[in-house]
Amino acid sequence: MTPMRTQQDQHIQNAAPVIELRQAGKAYSHKPVLQDINWQVQTGEYWGIIGPNGSGKTTMLQLISGMERTDTGTVLLEGRDISSYSRRRIARFTAVLGQEGLAPLHYPVREVLTMGRYPYQSWLGRDELDTADELIDQIMERLDLRSLADRPLDQLSGGQRQRVAFGKVMAQQPKLLLLDEPTTYLDIAYQIHFMEWLDEWRRESGITIIAVLHDLNLAARYCDRLLALNEGRMIQTGTPQQLMQEETIRSLFQVEPAIVHHPDIHVPQLLLKRQ
Repeated sequence: MTPMRTQQDQHIQNAAPVIELRQAGKAYSHKPVLQDINWQVQTGEYWGIIGPNGSGKTTMLQLISGMERTDTGTVLLEGRDISSYSRRRIARFTAVLGQEGLAPLHYPVREVLTMGRYPYQSWLGRDELDTADELIDQIMERLDLRSLADRPLDQLSGGQRQRVAFGKVMAQQPKLLLLDEPTTYLDIAYQIHFMEWLDEWRRESGITIIAVLHDLNLAARYCDRLLALNEGRMIQTGTPQQLMQEETIRSLFQVEPAIVHHPDIHVPQLLLKRQ
């Protein structure tokens, strides 16, 4: 299968981290939401951000995407202050997929996927990639969307719309993908399908991924590294093996955990004990 990234993008190498936060902080109505965040993400890494509700996970994604600006400190994108980039340049570099996916609008699936090419289109609507139509065909085949190509979004289930949203992100060909609880509205089977599609795409393209995940077992299974937030502060970073410890989970989520290992892939998995 043809790679999902242009050859030129594949050969771009950067000495600076893809994302770096230096003493980053954010407050709303004078209430701190994030404080003193120092963090680096290197090219090709897959980070999961975990923590209880209200810990600042979504706000961190908003800072990284450029949707919000820090009140203190700095967010650097490839070594430059993110505020120095145009919105179009950021859209070429970064894609965001939230738990809601796409609103149920009356647009056909293929047209929605094509919207992901917007950052690469001229004002006349001409795509700079000659094989853009072939790219869309590949994505539809991969995500099992061919039978839905002409169906409007408002006739699809929430899980189907999430697949279309993922396809639109793939069409965007970003170097950095930000995910905010992307499997929330998917059933168990499609949660696994989604995470496998994502992992396969990452291995092919070298894309960097940062995902907010509430499902710690999925986070441990697919992420290289985890960042734990609580009350707006970084608590710990490390591999799933390092963070998925009973003491850490107990402290973060106020639950009584039992950690076991997956019988096939030997990553830590969480069970809950009766308190």
